[in-house]
Amino acid sequence: MKKTLVAIAAVVATTGAMAEATLTGSVQVGTNSKSVVTTGAAAVNTFTMGDDNGNTVFNIGDTEDLGGGLTFKGNIAVETGNTGGTATTLGINGVNETYGAFIGGFGSIKAGALQTPIFNAGANGDAGGGLLIGNVVWANNNHQSGTVGSGVALQASSIQYTTPTFAEGLSLKYQAAFAGNSGNIGDVQYLAADYKTGAFAAGIVTSAYEYSSSATDTTTTYYATYDLGVATLKLLGGNAKTNGYATVTSTSYGVSVPMGAVTFMYNHSSSDGKVNNGTATTARVVTAVDQAADFLGASYSFSKRTTGYAALYKETGNNGAGTYTATSNISYTKFIVIHAF
Repeated sequence: MKKTLVAIAAVVATTGAMAEATLTGSVQVGTNSKSVVTTGAAAVNTFTMGDDNGNTVFNIGDTEDLGGGLTFKGNIAVETGNTGGTATTLGINGVNETYGAFIGGFGSIKAGALQTPIFNAGANGDAGGGLLIGNVVWANNNHQSGTVGSGVALQASSIQYTTPTFAEGLSLKYQAAFAGNSGNIGDVQYLAADYKTGAFAAGIVTSAYEYSSSATDTTTTYYATYDLGVATLKLLGGNAKTNGYATVTSTSYGVSVPMGAVTFMYNHSSSDGKVNNGTATTARVVTAVDQAADFLGASYSFSKRTTGYAALYKETGNNGAGTYTATSNISYTKFIVIHAF
């Protein structure tokens, strides 16, 4: 650490430049209960405390005007909470971006560890918003390191291009993540379009993952929201297909209702199967067991920067550990507080 500080001081002394960086972040505390039921076995219950959602994070950001309408923006995310979980439970797991970006009249070019367009679609179309508290659509329609349905929201080694606004409210985006293997095996590409006008917003994302030199896995994800003032309606859906295997189609609908400092949230998601995509070709299968999940939550704003959450989530047809039967299920109960700074 001392050597690093000395090196930074030397650069500043040589160039005479000092960035005016900003520090932001959040801290999470809470309780997390989990119950897993596998066909023919008793429930297995676990209880933990702290941040198991990866919401305890420091962001160091900086923006510089380069002149001529060109801006450079960078951010370093240092996460101290658990980032090894999945965003299908509760919380944004490892989703804070570390990147450098050039922004100008041509749009923006961004590179680093970036949120996926599928994550953003899920955050927009899910009643839990950025919390992504259990959603079957998200689980079936996300790519990460070459798997479908891994539920991870961040892609390392990514580059993203966002077009300038050609039509009012319309944004177009292309993103690629590179696995670093020969023949582009393991690479993922995304195409996204988002549109917003007044109280209505909608978007669609397609993705393609190069599983092998002769097999490409694909997904399509869409969302739509409408703010009625007294409530916001949410729709999320899509499909996932492993090359040579069946296609899984998923849908989700929900509502969030603000009432003063309290916001109530409900979401139901379902799917006509489950993508079970492993590292071996033989594991790239689709189970025919239907999946269904219900989420009920509430948030309370103690202040502009401190919010409490209570959440219940139960998914049937899946025990969360690779067992898919009609009588298997997994459920979560969470009470958490997140303080932003």
